[in-house]
Amino acid sequence: MLARANRKIEGFFYKRGVEIPEIRTLLRNQIYLTWTGIVIALIFGLTSWAFEFIVGALLGGLNFYALAKIIQQLIFVRRGAVVALLVSFYFRLLFTGVLLYAVIVFFKANIVALLSGLSVVIVNILIFGATLVGQKFKEA
Repeated sequence: MLARANRKIEGFFYKRGVEIPEIRTLLRNQIYLTWTGIVIALIFGLTSWAFEFIVGALLGGLNFYALAKIIQQLIFVRRGAVVALLVSFYFRLLFTGVLLYAVIVFFKANIVALLSGLSVVIVNILIFGATLVGQKFKEA
């Protein structure tokens, strides 16, 4: 059942132009971690903390998806890749900053909850890195 879900999710990303398998794996794991975090947050109740965690997790996931897509496209670009990466970075930073400002100022969001949600991306990257290190030990 998990293998079938993995194929569906990776097929979804492949249809949207994510061709590198490792990036699809990272994005797939990001979805799993985000959903796990959302379920855990909801188990503790539909509180404002859970809602703010969900906002942080979704915002981090969307940023991660945008970064993964642009980096994959820029690998094959010979000229102007740095400018495109910087423009993309600052656009995402502006979008993220405006959204976080709105959530914190207008909705009085708990910053710890938002940061906890945003840190789901870091957890995903750490798990992926640990998996790669484990594969290197098996090969050695």
